[in-house]
Amino acid sequence: MGKGIFFTSASMLLAILITATLRHHHHHHPTNSPPTHYPSNASKLLRSNGFNLMANFLHISPELLHSTPQTIFAIPDAAFANLSIPPYMIKHLLAYHISPTKLTTQDLLNKPLKTCLPTLIHHQTLSITKIANKKQVLEINNVLITHPDLFLQQSVTIHGVAGSFAWYDHRQERITLPYCKPDRDELGFIKNKEEWGRVIKFLSSSGFMSFAIGLNSVTDGIVKEYPDLDSVTIFTPPNVALMAMSSSPLLDKFMRFHMVVQRHSFKQLAGLPPGASLSTLVRGKHVDITENSRVSQVMSINGVAITAPDLFVSKNFVVHGIARALNMDELSSMSR
Repeated sequence: MGKGIFFTSASMLLAILITATLRHHHHHHPTNSPPTHYPSNASKLLRSNGFNLMANFLHISPELLHSTPQTIFAIPDAAFANLSIPPYMIKHLLAYHISPTKLTTQDLLNKPLKTCLPTLIHHQTLSITKIANKKQVLEINNVLITHPDLFLQQSVTIHGVAGSFAWYDHRQERITLPYCKPDRDELGFIKNKEEWGRVIKFLSSSGFMSFAIGLNSVTDGIVKEYPDLDSVTIFTPPNVALMAMSSSPLLDKFMRFHMVVQRHSFKQLAGLPPGASLSTLVRGKHVDITENSRVSQVMSINGVAITAPDLFVSKNFVVHGIARALNMDELSSMSR
């Protein structure tokens, strides 16, 4: 009885602290409502399965939900109460429990053990530490997935887990995030320059010579900056005047802005709703699906139509041809 009262009190106190902290933070930064791709019935499912605090925080912190597709690993209320984490660090903790990829239970079971999964925190990944296909048992960072496929809809997947993937170090006053070290045989494709070379060769022989030259010039930087990236989608415009950007930071931004994290075939893109966001290789920048008609088979990215879908398709790459280059106005003023 006493233990139950303690847990309830701890949960209520944590919820109050989270809300108070966020209200203070958003006094200077007005909060928007959750993105349209985040379904309201997901919150109901979370609450009915013991993930009340997770549902509350995701509702009042919509900036965590703007990238799609997305997999959320929900922390149970009891685990939150036991973390004793300062409220201002909770958003950072939750970002580590969200992957900008759609990962169903079957997707996870199909991956090799020790596969590293990207999170919303730069250079911080999760690790698949246990796979038992017959029993459908999965562990991430040695934490059991207790509610597999709790929610599956459009571009959002939610799994409930037994506890937090990270812990709070009271002595150093910081969150400790486990390091994912993949087997050498399972290193991300991004380190395989031969596959990049095949894409560049295809583009150069298919009428996209200038884009191929631009891609070749930025490949080394992408390989270095994204060691855990496992697949990419490229939106290539008709030949554009890239020579004016040659050897400049603008060329690097231009090429990266036309590439998004994860492999998305035209069929997979068609399954995403208008307004869904895709994270590009420019840090903090995304592109949006602005038109998606299954009837007319018309799809646009940032208002630019995909005119040649699935030009090049491999296990790790998809290349789509688009009508023109994406708008660079915002990026041209950025500094790396």
